[in-house]
Amino acid sequence: MVKAKKDADIEKVCRVFEDYIKASPYIDWLWSDKLGYILTQISAERHEIMESRVITDAGKLCWILFNEVADDVLMMTQNDHTASEADPLEQAEIRKRLKPYADQLPEYGGLCDRLFAE
Repeated sequence: MVKAKKDADIEKVCRVFEDYIKASPYIDWLWSDKLGYILTQISAERHEIMESRVITDAGKLCWILFNEVADDVLMMTQNDHTASEADPLEQAEIRKRLKPYADQLPEYGGLCDRLFAE
């Protein structure tokens, strides 16, 4: 069996989002010596793993986490739509919440605009 290897770019995204991941009741971050990085979507209420993804690309991880932050804003405003359907006020709040992460990860800055384009 091949042992998984650490990736500096993924580690950087993890460090930037570390506090967010720890505080989130919906996601968790794991390391597997066999598979590598695993992002799990969880239901804390039901004590269940809803979905797990093996992460091999830092850009993909950043995209997923940007979407999680956007979803948090939309849940807070009690709107049942995606970021691409967000109104100008929701978009402004999402951008505000993403700014600290995007500032530390300028190589993924274009992902914020992409949230609203899809």
